[in-house]
Amino acid sequence: MQNVHPMFVHFPLALLSVGLLFDVLGYLLKKQSLSSAGWWCFSLGVLSAIVTVFTGMQAEHTVTVNGEVKEILENHEHFQITSTVVFVVLWIWRSITRENIPKFAIIYFVITAIAVSAIFYGAHYGGELVYEHGVGTALQSPKV
Repeated sequence: MQNVHPMFVHFPLALLSVGLLFDVLGYLLKKQSLSSAGWWCFSLGVLSAIVTVFTGMQAEHTVTVNGEVKEILENHEHFQITSTVVFVVLWIWRSITRENIPKFAIIYFVITAIAVSAIFYGAHYGGELVYEHGVGTALQSPKV
């Protein structure tokens, strides 16, 4: 299977961060339309994060890494899987409240902001793999 991971990596970053922004604005401005937009961005962001983690796990089998680069890959994987699990839990919590912001909005926003920060930090490791070490590029020969 070809490495399709790069085709998906930007969707969760954009959708989850914009979803959080819409949610906060909807909550502060008491605008249901913004909260609804936040719900849809967040839902699509969670779905895209799951797909991205899956494609990343597939991509891991197409590259050869060792030493420092292997540690960077493991950090990238750890941050992305952990934050995706947190997003799934938040999505379930949010779904129970029927798309509205959960009762404990501040806790929800703080946890979501931490998870968004974690997924961005994990993406930093992914960028380091590609742009500093050439993982998954023509500069590195694929695993045969």
